[in-house]
Amino acid sequence: LELHPEQRGKVKFVALLVPSRLGVSEYGDYLDEVMGTAGRINAKYGGNDWEPIRILVDENYPRAVAGLQIYDLLLVNSIADGMNLVAKEGPIVNRRNGVLVLSERTGAYQQLEPGVLVVSPLDVYGTAEAMHQALTMPMEERRAGAERLRSLIEGNDIVDWLRQQLNTIIKLKL
Repeated sequence: LELHPEQRGKVKFVALLVPSRLGVSEYGDYLDEVMGTAGRINAKYGGNDWEPIRILVDENYPRAVAGLQIYDLLLVNSIADGMNLVAKEGPIVNRRNGVLVLSERTGAYQQLEPGVLVVSPLDVYGTAEAMHQALTMPMEERRAGAERLRSLIEGNDIVDWLRQQLNTIIKLKL
């Protein structure tokens, strides 16, 4: 919103967060920091009729699936991550030709890179620009990207992944 004020009132960032390890003080502190930052952004850019950020913290599976079905932009911006199945689940269930903005540090990056907008997770400016690019992308480009992603994901399912892992173990003689 700072870089693209024309988006004010037009976009909403919805974060559906599953509570995790809240008994660990660092996790609770991080969640408090996220909520505080969202509150400051909402106060600065929002108004009576619009709030730019909505954060929901709970274990609501139906809401999570609904969110994946209707996103225009899915941001998976992990600093250090395993496979990150959300990056694969989202494009499969999405009904709106949503764009995936994906951190180069996710395990899914190597497979999905041809169909995503890639970001460095610590580059705030680059992430903001990728989000803007996704939100302003022409519909035909969105559709082509969504189809490419679905093809990449469906072409390398869990059976293929397991086969690759086992072949690697055999090669390494573990």
